[in-house]
Amino acid sequence: MTPYKSPPRSRLAGLDGLRKKYGEIAEQGSTTRLLFLELYSLFKISATLSDKMDMAETVKAIKKIIREVLRCDQYSLLLIDETTNELALSSHFGFSKRLPKSSQNGSSENIFAKALKSRRPVYLKNVAAARKPMSFWPSHKVKDGAFLAIPLLADGVKPVGVFGLYRKSPNSFNKDEIELLRKIAGQAAMVIDRITQYQHHRELSMTDELTGVFNRRYFNQRFDREIQRSQRYDRPLTLLMIDIDHFKTFNDHHGHLMGDKVLQSVATLLEQSIRKADIIARFGGEEFVILLPEIDKERGRKVAEKLRRTIERASFPNAETQPLGRLTISLGSASYPEDSTRGPELLERADRALYLAKTLGRNQVAVAQPANGDSNRARRVPALATTNK
Repeated sequence: MTPYKSPPRSRLAGLDGLRKKYGEIAEQGSTTRLLFLELYSLFKISATLSDKMDMAETVKAIKKIIREVLRCDQYSLLLIDETTNELALSSHFGFSKRLPKSSQNGSSENIFAKALKSRRPVYLKNVAAARKPMSFWPSHKVKDGAFLAIPLLADGVKPVGVFGLYRKSPNSFNKDEIELLRKIAGQAAMVIDRITQYQHHRELSMTDELTGVFNRRYFNQRFDREIQRSQRYDRPLTLLMIDIDHFKTFNDHHGHLMGDKVLQSVATLLEQSIRKADIIARFGGEEFVILLPEIDKERGRKVAEKLRRTIERASFPNAETQPLGRLTISLGSASYPEDSTRGPELLERADRALYLAKTLGRNQVAVAQPANGDSNRARRVPALATTNK
């Protein structure tokens, strides 16, 4: 097995993978087919950049192009997970549904790792004739046929993933096919890298740098959308305003660096205690806000109480020095449509409920009164008997 070296531009022979609507072009000379296939493939992949900058759509488009351009028994697209630096299966066809979702990226006996390390296509003309058994997936080996692994290199340098293509017949990929696939891989790598960078920068613009939860800017945008959704479909929505009790005292006694660690820990605990459909954001300072779509007033109160208990029972450094003897939070809750049908007013009612919870002793939940009552009033929900005020 040797790394494949890119040949000079030549004719593409033996490809007839275009759909019927491209039949007229397919009937022309091989040079014309080569040029068309190349331009068609590169254009279709590039077009995904100008659509929605959506990774799933791009991966889907690449898979469709491979189906159209080449006849393969198996195809896989593996992308590098930037967090783990491992290859993860992103798209495929022709494999068993039990195909693992990850590959042994670091294994020297893995063809994908070979392609990434050499940064060139690696072609096994006959898998059965390989010097050593070559694994393509954990516990999965192909006994016969031809296998081709092509690295996806953004700008020709940065590895982002690997193509894997398999045919049952040995020696069934010719140089022109490999060269075309190399160009497709280069274009795909460029688009995938651009989308990854876009999503990364977009995520940074939406999240709070310290805690990792959403920031207030993103919350405001999402809150508007969720209110509109509740209005359109007449669905409930609960808003929780949360404040860490006596946080200034903690900072004064233990310093802002320790305070930052507490903020991070509280944010993590809150995020782990809610559904994926819920939205948590840092509202400012030691305040957090949580949106609970499809959650009515009573269920919202129960969620708030659950969060209060979670923080109260958690262990924080130096928490025993706090006025309540532990680190705690206070919460204010307001719900659509009972408390208001307008976003700004709902936010105000939740904030007033939070203020009431703090003035009544902290470490408790206060729920706003319905909108047809006095907007300055809120109903106090007692904390558990174990609450230390």
